[in-house]
Amino acid sequence: MPEDRRIGSILVVDCGTVMTKALLLDRIAGEYRFVASGEAPTPRTVDGTDIIKGIFHAVARISHVTGRQFFDEIDDLISPQVTRQQGVDAFAATVSAGEPLQVVVTGLVDDLSISSARRAAAGTYSQVSAILGGEKSANLTDEERVREIRGTRPDVVVLAGGIDGGAERPVLDSAKAATLACAMMDRGKRPTLLYAGNSQLRRQVTEIVGDEAELRVVENVRPTLEKERIWDARQELQTLFRQRKMHQIPGVATLRAWSPVPIMPTAQAFGQLIQYLWYLGDPASGVLGIDIGGGNTTIAAVFDEQLHMTIQGGLGVAFGGGRLLEERGSECIACWIPELIQEHELEAFMLLKGIHPASIPQTDLELWMEQSLACAAIRGTMEIARPGWKGTAAQVYPDLTPICDTILISGGPLTRVPRPGQAALVILNAVQPIGVSTLILDRYGLAPALGNVAAVKPLAAVEALDAGGFTNLATVVAPVGDTADPGDTVLRMNVSYEDGGVLEVEVRRGDLEVLPLPLDQEAVLELHPAKGYDVGLGGPGTGGKRQVSGGMAGLIIDARGRPLPLPSQPAECRGQVQQWLYDIGG
Repeated sequence: MPEDRRIGSILVVDCGTVMTKALLLDRIAGEYRFVASGEAPTPRTVDGTDIIKGIFHAVARISHVTGRQFFDEIDDLISPQVTRQQGVDAFAATVSAGEPLQVVVTGLVDDLSISSARRAAAGTYSQVSAILGGEKSANLTDEERVREIRGTRPDVVVLAGGIDGGAERPVLDSAKAATLACAMMDRGKRPTLLYAGNSQLRRQVTEIVGDEAELRVVENVRPTLEKERIWDARQELQTLFRQRKMHQIPGVATLRAWSPVPIMPTAQAFGQLIQYLWYLGDPASGVLGIDIGGGNTTIAAVFDEQLHMTIQGGLGVAFGGGRLLEERGSECIACWIPELIQEHELEAFMLLKGIHPASIPQTDLELWMEQSLACAAIRGTMEIARPGWKGTAAQVYPDLTPICDTILISGGPLTRVPRPGQAALVILNAVQPIGVSTLILDRYGLAPALGNVAAVKPLAAVEALDAGGFTNLATVVAPVGDTADPGDTVLRMNVSYEDGGVLEVEVRRGDLEVLPLPLDQEAVLELHPAKGYDVGLGGPGTGGKRQVSGGMAGLIIDARGRPLPLPSQPAECRGQVQQWLYDIGG
């Protein structure tokens, strides 16, 4: 690797489940700038995902635009840079292609050990295949538990349960059942057992497992009834993902040879970028990042300086829709579609999407199905993430999304919509932000790349971001409260524009309205919420001023209520969704 001070050009690739992106950063006039990007489908082979071919195709698009040569005659990366038109000084890669870890969770109580173990798994590219414990499976016999583990064939069994010094027998019984299941499998196919339960039982669990399976021991994910500690378990699962999934993908060895820094999971790099955005903003508020792709949905949130990662492995707009239908029913998707649709139509769409994951919607109905699937996937991921945010300064209302100054949106399904209002509506319906938030669109897929570039050249990530790598989608004002009747005034506001114009607005409960505030323009909002309504400026009834920036979708007022109400009758629901699309310009 060349000395850090000499790094000029940097090539970054993100190998996704469906698409491979390549981005070129270079020093221009003494500062790092985003130069060009290329994208190509990630090829599939009988042996897995051939990520190198996808990289060649994506980088070829950059070569076509810039005239720069990146690879030599034997397809090896030219690094360091030879001339301005040949090679690059540094290379970095993120990877989300490949299968997620299959995880079985054992525990005792749904809202305690099981919930904590699920959140630990949700911070990695993992898919919880089965839960053994809690109300639904508390009465399973040992034989049934063994059969479930053998039938699921997981990569990892997370053994949780019992606070420190608490329950013993049911925790040890779970360890015995998991060990017996491992003993009945071929040794090369046995899952790793990850013990994250009552810390006083570690010696006994180690004796039970013996040499029948690989055992890894971490801190108890629920050491007390009130305290959760999932960091150690999450890190161990992250390591297992790298070892068992990511490093086994064809082509990763070549990436490691090209890159001076370790290959990073895409979600981890995305989370690093969200942390940087938090440091730039108001420390009392949070920053939320949403990345939805073909095979995974990621939510990265930073509150009180702490990064919270939640990943739905195997659930994106190309893969996992069938599992969502099976687990939650078609209504969780159909309720966001403004037309009547049958369940078999949804199933057919998801089947075809899985066969042709890189395809784009050809009709309005296909577009709505894709956006509705994205909405359902984000909502499901939010449900898993939200309990882990309790107790943070930004979590003003326990069951609602914390106050977020910035919400970053990444992923093709939302960054390439025909109209910006469509992307904004998906986020408003799925995330349901409160107060004043800025929606930022990652149009070029820079977020994971910049998070990874920071490991190579921190200055490059900072300068590329400051140079306008992202685009403002909209500023959203969402008053929250429940003291008004539909149609009652909940907020009065004045919008003072840069040219001296002033717009006076009266917001009624139920309104969804777009006010003019174009991209690259700013305005000052003077907010006067009604008694009992909160706009994030100090509590219910407290107003104030906020300077905001314009966006592609303007200034959005969302007074529909939190949690967002939906009509119970399907026909009324379709009509309401259609009206919201009209209101927001979708």
